[in-house]
Amino acid sequence: MFQLTQRQINYGVFGLTTGLTAITLVFVFFVHPSWNVLGQAIVALAFSGGLWFAYWRGWDQARYALLVLMTLVVAIGTGDEFLRDHFNHMIYAVPAMALVLAGPLWVLGSALAVLGTFVYRIGALYLNPLDLITFFLIIGGMIFSRLAVDNAWRLEAAKREAEAARAQAEQRERDLATQAAELARRNAEQQRLLELVAILETPTIRLADGILLAPLVGALDERRAQTLTTRLLHDVNAQRARRVILDISGVATVDDQVARGLVNTTHALELLGCQVRLTGVSAGVALTLTHLGVTLEGVTIARSPQEALEG
Repeated sequence: MFQLTQRQINYGVFGLTTGLTAITLVFVFFVHPSWNVLGQAIVALAFSGGLWFAYWRGWDQARYALLVLMTLVVAIGTGDEFLRDHFNHMIYAVPAMALVLAGPLWVLGSALAVLGTFVYRIGALYLNPLDLITFFLIIGGMIFSRLAVDNAWRLEAAKREAEAARAQAEQRERDLATQAAELARRNAEQQRLLELVAILETPTIRLADGILLAPLVGALDERRAQTLTTRLLHDVNAQRARRVILDISGVATVDDQVARGLVNTTHALELLGCQVRLTGVSAGVALTLTHLGVTLEGVTIARSPQEALEG
């Protein structure tokens, strides 16, 4: 369906007004010469064309200026000979333009201005009740039609805004879904990295059938001790190991908390029927444990993994 914007419609009104004024000028010049009417037509053509150009250049007030100009031209410039015979329908010309260019108030205002001028110039002819009833019916219809159009435009604008808001909401929903998917992917990647770190922190090496070596390196805190216990229990159960060698030669310091963690790990593994050997206890670690009064009760200790294998 072909649709025009309000500005394009306004261009059409300016063009129609200028064109009709030019036709009137030609008609007066060649058919019914009258210097008075000819001068008025030239002035109207110049102003109408100038206002059209000004509106094209962006001066929005030009449409109101055109309505004022046409009101003066119709109200004052229409010859008496055209007004005396009957209720002249030129009275509806400016309100019809105002219906398109402006709004209800301009329709009513221009109509009353032209009617008042015709009454002042001609008199009772324009006060005929039947003609006035028709006049106000037509003007009222114009006003209500403009109100209906304005309401339709507002509804259309509200519809467009609602559709734009819905599109934005859908886009936000898609963005949130994308962000959620990305966050889930990052969480999964982080979880995988944490699991990899846990494996690297507490590796288990199969030395022989049923024998596992768990070398510990770095600090052994409560979290890592719990991770160590969990991983060893899983590997022992999965591989049906009968002996686990815990080598702590890479542990820098051992305190009461570390000692309790090792004892708890040992007891947990023994519940699965697995023997535990602790190796790699350095002289410094042994001295530290002695000063702290910590005893590795129930833990079998060997000097090295080789010795633990032989035992």
